[in-house]
Amino acid sequence: MDPRVWRRLPQPLVDRVLACLPTPSFLRLRAACRRFYHLLFSSPFLHSHLLLSPHLPFFAFVVPAAGHLLLLDPTATASWSRLPLPLPPVAGGPAAFSPAAASAGLLAFLSDASGHKTLLLANPITRLLAALPISPTPRLSPTVGLAAGPTSIIAVVAGDDLVSPFAVKNISADTFVADAASVPPSGFWAPSSLLPRLSSLDPRAGMAFASGRFYCMSSSPFAVLVFDVAENVWSKVQPPMRRFLRSPALVELGGGREGAARVALVSAVEKSRLSVPRSVRLWTLRGGGGGGGGGAWTEVARMPPEVHAQFAAAEGGRGFECAAHGDYVVLAPRGPVAQAPTSALVFDSRRDEWRWAPPCPYVVVAHHGGAGAAGFRVFAYEPRLATPAIGLLDATAPVALHGMHDG
Repeated sequence: MDPRVWRRLPQPLVDRVLACLPTPSFLRLRAACRRFYHLLFSSPFLHSHLLLSPHLPFFAFVVPAAGHLLLLDPTATASWSRLPLPLPPVAGGPAAFSPAAASAGLLAFLSDASGHKTLLLANPITRLLAALPISPTPRLSPTVGLAAGPTSIIAVVAGDDLVSPFAVKNISADTFVADAASVPPSGFWAPSSLLPRLSSLDPRAGMAFASGRFYCMSSSPFAVLVFDVAENVWSKVQPPMRRFLRSPALVELGGGREGAARVALVSAVEKSRLSVPRSVRLWTLRGGGGGGGGGAWTEVARMPPEVHAQFAAAEGGRGFECAAHGDYVVLAPRGPVAQAPTSALVFDSRRDEWRWAPPCPYVVVAHHGGAGAAGFRVFAYEPRLATPAIGLLDATAPVALHGMHDG
């Protein structure tokens, strides 16, 4: 555009155009002038950007000891970006927090120390940090679920109850609820809920959220645990082919700004007899499974044999990280050492298409013995300038503003 025309445009119109830009595009543009930069501190602009900017189904790969996030754009023009980790530095030791969950542009980090847990919520774009009140039940390594909206936060911390200094049991879950319409708006911990008997949770598996319910996997034997937030009650659903699952993961398929999310199960299937070939399959759950209902699983996708052969070679039996965002599912094989991902497979559920993402250009190896020694985690993540839900908590002021570095 001719600069003479651009200078004569009404300022509200310019702001409206900028509010329609995707977050990465605006971050690159903000250095153009001082006024663009200061729009990041304008509440009316941030509100407009939240409503008008396009939905970006990114994925965040978090290696805590690396000091930054690796962001994958899974669309046809797949690319990698990088953002600094918005965690406070810890002098003289490894990171005190590990990645636990993500929702609505926020990442959740859980304190590593055993006992009453601290859950930090962070916006990596604006570097805002806010801590939930200390959890009421002492735990070792619980499983965390997070569901954030524009004016609400729901967080669940489940399992690994410290029944003594030397023993843990999966007995209960604590739920934190904050809503701008509630009293107090800064939120509260609801009464603890009891997990189903014989639950065995894996904190790396995380939780999925859909239609007011959290879903997480229990192992030995495999089962799907369902938590109804409104009723504060847990129930159990049997997964398909539970005797032959390996590395099962529950994800939220669909959703975003396009519609309601569906709970999906992604898992490798390995049966000793050759009547069922080895594969990776995806099922969706109908009926929700709440209130003790069983729900119904429908197989919606199966990895093609030639793709599975490549994936199995990359995975080497070590398992894989999995997340879904919108119509995309990402599966990232875990490496032989704690490190950033070397490969990622993308499934486009709308096109029923499997394709490999380009290699990550950022080589990062986590330091053994620290919080990152367990390897990377992958979450559905949408870069957002505005995450108003974090304002319900006592958030810190922005330390610095960082743009994304393209790979």
